[in-house]
This record gives sequence, C-alpha cells and structure tokens, in this order.
Amino acid sequence: MGGISGFLMKFPSLIHFLLSLLEKIPARLPMPIEKLVSRVSYPRTGRHLQRYNNRGFRLVVGCIPYRYRESEDAKSIEEAIEVLVINAQNGKGILFPKGGWEKDESMEEAAIRETVEEAGVVGVIECKLGKWCYKSKRQSIYHEGHMFGLLVKQELDGWPEKNIRKREWVTVSKAREECPHLWMIEALEELVWRQTQAGAAQGGSK
Repeated sequence: MGGISGFLMKFPSLIHFLLSLLEKIPARLPMPIEKLVSRVSYPRTGRHLQRYNNRGFRLVVGCIPYRYRESEDAKSIEEAIEVLVINAQNGKGILFPKGGWEKDESMEEAAIRETVEEAGVVGVIECKLGKWCYKSKRQSIYHEGHMFGLLVKQELDGWPEKNIRKREWVTVSKAREECPHLWMIEALEELVWRQTQAGAAQGGSK
C-alpha cells in the first residue's frame, strides 16, 4: 500500500491537530482538507519501514469510516449507520481501507493515512476495535490487522488512489454480505455493538 509521504512524514503532529479541530469545529477548518492532501508529493514505495510482529506477521492497520443517516425510520443503530467501503484491486468484493503500519508513525496515524489515501475521507478516529490475525488471500502470508472506527466529517474530491479505488456508502447489512474478509466483518460487528452500547447509555442518561 502507498501512503501520504513527505508532508505527513515531516509533520506527524499535524494529524492530531487536525483531528482536534474536526472534533471541536467539524464544519469549519482553518485550511481546506483538499489543500492539505494536495501537498502530498509521491506515495510511499517499498517496505523498508514496514513493521512486523515477533512472529514475522506484517502489521496492517485501517479504519471503518461511518456516518449516521439522516432518517427517522431507523429502528436500530445498525439501520442508522452507513459505512464507507472501497473496491478490492482484484475486483472481488468490497473492503475497508487498510494498509501497512510503518516505523515512523503511530498506529493511529497509519490508519488515518491509509484511509485518506484509499478512501479520501477524514474524520474523528475512535478507539481501536480489535486485533485479528489473518492469511492474505493474494500472497498466502500472515498479517496482524488492527482496525479503528472513524466518524467521517468530510469527503475529499480528490485523493491519492482515486483513479484505482471506487468508494461507496452502504448499509451495515450490505457490507456484511459482500465483504469477503471475515476479520473485517468481525471488526464491523464490534463497531455496531459499541455504537449500540453508546446509544443505550445516552438514552439512559436522559
């Protein structure tokens, strides 16, 4: 997977600064996100910075971008949520944005970088959904995957992989049915469960 290069590598604290602004003033930023993304020069190449665990598994991180539908007919949190998926490069099924975690970035920074690069969205990253070990169907090697929820605040008009990735907002049920990766489906179930618990807690506090 490629990634946001020179700009983010030189300014790693920008990610946290940007997220704090999104959280406090979600509709108005000091600089359009498109201008920040346009500063990317070339995507990262090679895997000389790639992280591996003590078993030799490649470390992969990603996000499940989501939003709440503007609808009053949803009977559950699952029906109220839409998730953003991208097409697989081999054309088989849909998946969530993810890629290699590199040595010069935190896990959260890597997850945000991959989400911007592959899906072209930014937002507020949430607590990690979990850790999964899985075998790559394309390369027959083992990976250790970590996924985060990401509440989307803005969709970019242009992003690094726009020419090779199509993004689409879908229901949770469609993502569950069409994603061929069991570990991603389990991460999705965890996201829905957490949002359901949060909704119940808010309802109980009223």
